[in-house]
Amino acid sequence: MEEKILGYEQSNLEAWNGIYTAKEIHQQPDVWLKVLHQISTHKEVIQSFLDQVLEHEDLEIILTGAGTSAFAGEVVEPYLHQLTKKSVRAIATTDIVANPFGYLLPEKPTLLISYARSGNSPESVATVQLAKQLVRNLYQIVITCNKEGKLAQFASEDEGSLLLLMPDETNDMSFAMTSSCTSMILTNIAIFNLKTLHNLQTDLFNVRENLLDLFNNTDLFNEILTYDYDRLIFLGSGPLKGIAREMALKTLELTAGIVNANYDTPLGFRHGPKSVINDKTLIVVLKNNQTYPKYYDEDLIRELLSERKENKVLVLCNDHVADDSVYFGRAIKNNVILGMQYLAFGQILALKKSLSLGITPDNPCPTGEVNRVVKGVTIYQFKEEKGC
Repeated sequence: MEEKILGYEQSNLEAWNGIYTAKEIHQQPDVWLKVLHQISTHKEVIQSFLDQVLEHEDLEIILTGAGTSAFAGEVVEPYLHQLTKKSVRAIATTDIVANPFGYLLPEKPTLLISYARSGNSPESVATVQLAKQLVRNLYQIVITCNKEGKLAQFASEDEGSLLLLMPDETNDMSFAMTSSCTSMILTNIAIFNLKTLHNLQTDLFNVRENLLDLFNNTDLFNEILTYDYDRLIFLGSGPLKGIAREMALKTLELTAGIVNANYDTPLGFRHGPKSVINDKTLIVVLKNNQTYPKYYDEDLIRELLSERKENKVLVLCNDHVADDSVYFGRAIKNNVILGMQYLAFGQILALKKSLSLGITPDNPCPTGEVNRVVKGVTIYQFKEEKGC
C-alpha cells in the first residue's frame, strides 16, 4: 500500500505538482533533530566565535534575509534580545540595500546574521558586500541551506565569518520555503543556547509527537476547508508575530494570491486592521505559552468569538480554550519552538488550500512573475553621500 504524506497518496501529489512541498513540510520534525545534532557536534567552534564577538559591550546584532528569510529574523529578534541583553534588530536585506546608512553604522561593532536558502538572492549578496564596505568592525554568521551558494562561499573565505550549513534536504526543491525556514530559526536560537541544548531537544521531541498527530489529522483540515474563506488573518505576539507573518506569506504564495492573507498582533489588530473581517474571513490566533502575553491573546479570543457572525476563528494552543481550537497536547516551553510547531500547521493549511483551488504548490506561479530565487533585481554601486 502506498505511503501517504499529509493525508495524500504520493502519486496524487506528483500528479498535482505538490510532492516537494508536502515532503518538505513532513520532514521537518526529523530535520530539526538533525540540525540540533549538527550544532552539538560543532559547539566548541561556535562558542569560541561567539565569545570573541559578544565581548563587545556595544555590539549590535542584525538579523537579515529577504522574504521568508527576513521573517525568520523577526521570529528570533525578541527572543535573542532578551537572551543576550544586546541590541538586536531584524532588518530585511531589501531595506538595507535600498538605504544602507539607515541601518549600518560604521562605528558600531556589528554581528550580521544572514539567513538564506539559496544564498544567491541579489539583495542578500549585496547586503554582505555593503556591510563589509561600511562597517569597520564586522562579524558575520551565515546560516544557509546551500553549500554552493554565494553567501556560503563568501563566509568560507572570510576569517571574520562563521558558516553554518543546514542539512542538504533543507535546500527546498519547492517554490515556498518550509523546512529551510524552520531549520534556520532553530539554528539561530540553538547557537545561543549551547549549554542547554538538552532543553531544546526535549521541546523538539514533544513537537515531533504533536506534529505526527497533526500530520495524520486529515479530518481537522477537511473541516477547516469546508469553510470557503478567501481572507486569512494570523495573529501572534513576540516571536509569534514573525511566525504569523510567515504563515500569511505561505498562504499568499501557495494560493497564488487568491486567498488574501495578512498578519498582526492581538493588540494591534484592533487598531484598524480588524476592518478586514467579513463573512469569508478565517482568523487564526497563535496563543502564547507565556503567562503575561497570554492575557492579551485570551482577551482578543473572547472578543472575536463574541462578535463572530459568518466568519470563523481558530486558536492554536497548548491548552484547550474553546471548541474552535487546535490543541497540541504536549507542552512546549520555548516560545520560538512553539512558533515552529504553529508554522507547520500554517504550511499544511496553505498546501491543502492550494490543492483545493487547483493550484500547483511546487510552482504556484508557472508563468514566472514570481520565482524561487528572485530575478530582475539590479544592484547599483553604493557611493557615500554627505547628509542624511
